[in-house]
Amino acid sequence: MSEVTLHWDKFIEKYRPVTNHIDDNASLDGCMFETYGEELVFVRNANINHIWTWIECDDEDDAGEDASIFILGNGMHIVNRLGYLITEVPWVEDSIIVYDD
Repeated sequence: MSEVTLHWDKFIEKYRPVTNHIDDNASLDGCMFETYGEELVFVRNANINHIWTWIECDDEDDAGEDASIFILGNGMHIVNRLGYLITEVPWVEDSIIVYDD
């Protein structure tokens, strides 16, 4: 299984996320689709290789305190999902994690 880590700016440049045409106030620069309703129907009808999931993950900060980090992973995930993105360019790797620091 191959895993690729990609910075947010490179992700935007390489995969070109589409604007959410259903919600004019969508998060992530207008590109995030919600996890319910008409937006979820749109996501489910997209090709799986164009779907990305915005996920909240548990982490531990430098002081050992519980913290959350947010990642964008390729594919359609259910657990800890905050929303979805659809891209013009499909992903082909097994696992891609997008970060922004």
